[in-house]
Amino acid sequence: MVAKKGDEREHHFAHESNKIACVVNHETVLHQFAKRVIQESGGLLVPFVKYHDASHPLNLNGLKPSWLILDNIDLEKPLGGVIPDLIGYSANTPVIIEVAYSSFVGYEKQGKLNDLGIWTLEIDLREFHQENFNPRDVQEAIINDVEIKKWLVSHEILIDKIESYAEEIITIDGIWVSLRELPFGDLAIKVVAYNPKVNAIVKAIAKRYYGRWRQDYKNWIVDKRWLQHAKNDLKAAANSSC
Repeated sequence: MVAKKGDEREHHFAHESNKIACVVNHETVLHQFAKRVIQESGGLLVPFVKYHDASHPLNLNGLKPSWLILDNIDLEKPLGGVIPDLIGYSANTPVIIEVAYSSFVGYEKQGKLNDLGIWTLEIDLREFHQENFNPRDVQEAIINDVEIKKWLVSHEILIDKIESYAEEIITIDGIWVSLRELPFGDLAIKVVAYNPKVNAIVKAIAKRYYGRWRQDYKNWIVDKRWLQHAKNDLKAAANSSC
């Protein structure tokens, strides 16, 4: 007897559906396990942060990984348009933790996290497949392995303590706009003299690349990933105003 192509196709789709279901189920289990580990440990080792924003302090070492103590850890608590996996507090400073296996923080969510301005750490658990899942290994990695962690939002900005950084001045509608490349790679954008039209142009470009407004320094900070794109758009705006 020869199987019909329709039967083969149905078998193929059923097989693929089962594979997807297994991945989704494993990711759910991994998420729940990671959240429980962090809750029960009350903290974890995190990557160092070179610069700190004094208004958003964390007790982190600037040269080597630090142990971050977390209290009052909540799971999936809605916050400003996002639902983080966890949010805890180090002293009085909130920290968001995102646990990733197959789905990582994308551009849209990153923009919302930037707008929130809350320290956010992502833990990459993609190497822990269902076939090699060992609870002790995963627990050890979640708590002590900094190589699988990265800061998505961190306040590495103490501009008054930074000695030097590259600055470029462009002119939009006769108004100077300062473009400063900070030592850790981000771009600081500042309209030197207030002008409603120019301010609106700069704001639109900064927000296009998930920039965050710094009220204390009256400037926009754009992540280094978008630095060149933001610069190009600002220079295009300057050229069109000539």
